[in-house]
This record gives sequence, structure tokens and C-alpha cells, in this order.
Amino acid sequence: MTPRFRPLSLPVVLTTLATLVATAAYALFPTSAVAQSSAPTLGTSQQLSSQLAGGSASYNLIHRSITLAGLNREYHVALPAFFTPSRSYPVIIGFGGWDHDALQFRDYAGLEQAARGEAIIIYAQGINDAWAGAPYASTTMSQDIDYVRAAINDVISNYSGDADRIYATGLSNGGGMAAALGCHAPGLVDAIASIAGAHYTPTVTGCQPGQVPTLLMHGTHDDAIAYGGGTRHGATYQGAHATFDSVAWRNGCTASTRQTSDYHGTTTFRPHYCTTATELVRVNGGGHTWFTDPRAADVVWDFFVRQG
Repeated sequence: MTPRFRPLSLPVVLTTLATLVATAAYALFPTSAVAQSSAPTLGTSQQLSSQLAGGSASYNLIHRSITLAGLNREYHVALPAFFTPSRSYPVIIGFGGWDHDALQFRDYAGLEQAARGEAIIIYAQGINDAWAGAPYASTTMSQDIDYVRAAINDVISNYSGDADRIYATGLSNGGGMAAALGCHAPGLVDAIASIAGAHYTPTVTGCQPGQVPTLLMHGTHDDAIAYGGGTRHGATYQGAHATFDSVAWRNGCTASTRQTSDYHGTTTFRPHYCTTATELVRVNGGGHTWFTDPRAADVVWDFFVRQG
């Protein structure tokens, strides 16, 4: 006798469940917000399901827009496919390098694969694909920090983001923006990771009081932002060790002796007696890139998880 219903294969069941859960979760949240007199306005969201190559967990990508101080600002929110509204998720905000838009950064960063559905990820979009502090940026530091704060508040309010687990990372100019948050808005983030960071002087000087767990990852053969510092686009930037030393001082490290470890072509420096985690991963022979050996996304995610 022919059965009335044909059993579904496991892949079909999983795909169907993911679609139902994502659709239900999306329906719970507003696609727009009413503008307040002193608050940014949120634009209409668009939801796209996507699976990045090599990933073990799919994410649903939602486009968001904000009108902030007269500027239209955009970003993308990546929600785990099996997103649970009642659960609180850590939030990672990622910044691409100069001339990289938000989705380009998503393509190479691999943050979704590293997080494996355990975090919400914001892919930030800079004005003209640049971030404040760099000489080519058209936005001020306060403008970009206000934008980051608004995007984070949106995710906390509407997508179960955990206000006590806000992390920032980025590449090059985007790494500089992550470092700028640790310097100029330490109360906004709970840890930052700067990869091949372009730490132009305005980005990492004049910092506000506050300690932020910080990871720096930089290659010794970086031909764009030299490991030892220099000048680019007519502006000076700090080298990896100079930035590391200044962060260590802010993070309460009281001894100059460093604990080091070598692994997989890298040397990791950790000062003794720090109030909060402070690490520099030197990629021996590494260039100006989002590293794949070791994978920067895995190093970053591991650091964030260790901060709680």
C-alpha cells in the first residue's frame, strides 16, 4: 500500500525548520521604528537567508538603515538561522578596511563560521567605505561612534542582543575603528580586536578613562601599515607594539615583563599583572590581510569568548 505521506529527508526537515524559525523570529520584531525627536530613525528591514561557504551554521541577513544627524547610515544584522528571541546573544560589530563595504567584509571575515550560531553579528557600513581617524575619512570620530551606538542599541532592543557582551573587530582602517571604540568609548564595548589595524594618531590618543580587553593581531611584513609604525596618506600611525604598550597602560598592566608564547608561526605577547586582558599576536612574516593561517576569525572569537 502506498503511504499517504512520504517521509521527508533529514536535510529537507532541517531546511524547513530553519525557515520556519527564522520567519517566526522575524515576525516578532519591528521592521521600522518611530522617530523620536532626539533619536535616530530606523528604516525598513529586508531579510535574506544565506549560507557562507565553509560555514557550519547559516545566518539570516537583515538590512537596516538609520537617519542620524542628517546622515543616512546603513548596516546589516546577521541572525543565527535558529535564532531564539528568548535567548540573549553576544553581539559582534565588524568594520571592513578602507574601500571595503559591509558585505565585502562579511565575505572574507568568516565571523559567522567562527561563531557557529552563538552570536549576532553587525556588519557596519562606513560613509564612503571609510572610518573616522583616518586622513581619508569624511566622518568625525563622534559621528561614527554615535552610529555604532545606535546600531548596537537597535540590536539590543529588537534582536535580543546582550548589552553586557558587545564586541568589536575590524581590518586595517576597520581595525582602527575597533581600537577607537576601546579608546574613545570604552563604556560601549566589552572587548575589541584589531586585525592589521591602521591606528592613526587620532584613533588611539586622547583616550577616555576605562579599561577594555584588547587583542591586536599584526604581521611583521605588513607593507601597508608597517608593524613598527610610520606615515601613510600624509598622516602618522602607531606601530603594533606602541599601540599595545599604550593599551597595556590603560588596562592596568603594572609590569613591563611580557609572557610570550609561540604557535603556528605567531608569537603572542601578554603583559603580566593586567587588570583586564591585553594581547598582541605577532604574525611572523604576515602581510596586510585578514589572516587565514591562523584564521583571524577563530582567534578573535576565542578571545571574545574568554572575556565572558
